[in-house]
Amino acid sequence: MPGMAKEEVKITVDDGVLTIKGEHKEEKEEGEDDEHWSSSSYGYYNTSLVLPDDAKADDIKAELKDGVLTVTIPRTEKPKKDVKQVTVEWC
Repeated sequence: MPGMAKEEVKITVDDGVLTIKGEHKEEKEEGEDDEHWSSSSYGYYNTSLVLPDDAKADDIKAELKDGVLTVTIPRTEKPKKDVKQVTVEWC
């Protein structure tokens, strides 16, 4: 998300779906009386992903640093399953 400020990024969780949206608008005008120029830039980002069943939606954290968005989604600990080996007999 290069060029976007954290205020321009919105992250929501709704019904097990994480949505990340970002929108950047910038207009510049510079110059003196006889020299004048302007420029504008626009960027838009939108993605959604389904969270796993064991995601802790209330504990999701996000950090935007140097144009890189890092989203951390903690998961609940699944109870360890007992694995039983079945012996194959010859008939």
